[in-house]
Formats: sequence, C-alpha cells, structure tokens
Amino acid sequence: MTEAVLQSIEPVTDSELAYSACTDGRLPVKLLSGEPIPVREQMVGADMVSAFYVAETLGASFYKDPAAPVAERVADVAAFLKENGLLPSSHIACGAGAGCVAIAQNILEFVQDERYTARQKALVPSAVYDETLHAAMVAESAARLASNIYEGLTAQTFLDAVEQVSGKRAIAELSDDGRGVHGHVEEDIVRVRIPGYAINEAKVAELTGGREVFGVNDTRIEKIARLFARGNDSDYRKAYLALEDFADAGHGTLAKGLPTWIVTQA
Repeated sequence: MTEAVLQSIEPVTDSELAYSACTDGRLPVKLLSGEPIPVREQMVGADMVSAFYVAETLGASFYKDPAAPVAERVADVAAFLKENGLLPSSHIACGAGAGCVAIAQNILEFVQDERYTARQKALVPSAVYDETLHAAMVAESAARLASNIYEGLTAQTFLDAVEQVSGKRAIAELSDDGRGVHGHVEEDIVRVRIPGYAINEAKVAELTGGREVFGVNDTRIEKIARLFARGNDSDYRKAYLALEDFADAGHGTLAKGLPTWIVTQA
C-alpha cells in the first residue's frame, strides 16, 4: 500500500493549484461541470470547510460581523479565498461539510486525550505550537458550540457558496458505495509536504484494487494559515492550530487508529 501511495503522488498542474480537493479517499467520478477530476491539493472538507473553521476561530479578527447568519459567514469565507487567489472547492455529500459542527464538538473531547496533544506537537512546527493559546481556542470553541450560531449549517451551505464563487469546476462527485458519511474505509493518513504535489486517488485505487487513503497537503495548511493571519503572528498561530485541529478531529471523527505517514520528497 505504501509503495502504491508514493507512486500516486503527482505534480498539480498550474491551472489546478487554485482549487482543492477533500481528504476523502473515495474514487473520483467527475466534476460537476462534467469534466474528469484532476489531481488537486487536499484538505479536510477541501479549502472551503477547513477555512471556515479558521474564520470561526479568528472571529472578529476575520469577520465584520461574527454573529451574522451562518450562510453569510460561509459566503464571506468563500469570497475571501477567491480574493486571495484560491477557488473554494467541495464535493457532493461531503462528510466534513455535513459534520462540521460534529467535528468541532469532537475536538473538545479529543483534546482530553494525551495522544491527541502528542500528535499535534509532532505535526505542528515548534515555533507555531502554543499549548496555552490552544487551550484558549478550545474554550472559545466550546462557548460558540453552546450557542445557536451554527443553526442551519449543512453540507449544502458550503456547496452553494462554492458554486456561487468558483463555479461547477470546483465541485467534485466521488464514488458512492452506499456506506454513507461514516462508512469510510481509508487505511492510512498521508501528509504530503511537497509544494505543488498531491495524491492521485484514482491511481491509488488502480494500483491497489480499490483501497483508499486520506490525504492532506501540509504546505497548503501553512498557506491558508498565513492568508487568514494577514501578517498577525498570533492569528497565524491560531489559524495553523485550527487547521491542524480540523484535520486531526476530522479524521478522528470518520475513522479510528489510522497510521500517519509524512511524505517530504518527490
């Protein structure tokens, strides 16, 4: 499996670098535009959902009105990404989109496990990780979750914002095997740390007889964190930690006990 994944890490073409794909390992079918799905850098829920979690973490540092209706906040995030050279993307029946609130709730539970903290310390640059800051972020998230601020948030909220800003090329359709959101069969989490390279999920399936992995592009995490920080060092650390939380808790919500591999060389 490991060798097949390494053989399936390919350059992302210049025309696709603005788009993103979800961490989901299922076989790509087609874009909503009808075109074949190209290789794109991966995030949990694609840029759209991960970036929304960052914006929620930053609150008034990002939003003009952090208490605006949730669809307006999602639209604000989509517009911000496009204004800064990224085309917010998603896929039909995205588990991270549908489960955004559930993932945020699970972070509150996962942070109580020393293994979760150890994982973050291992994956986040030492200059970024801040245990006190992270604890404050978790407390603020708990307060948000206790309110009705996420009323009406669904996977369709994200899809609508993506299509409005990026068009049908930004929305993918993945193979539906009937197992639903919690039917993931990915065997590994692969963190790609090579700028401009990503996993070709169709090639993984071809080489392994249909087996699957979760993929995340760590260099895109850093890029989005810097984008949302807008030069503020504290906001950069918050954004980076928020993206790591959403990646780790996203995978922890959909699967348990998967090994993580870090790829640093093409």
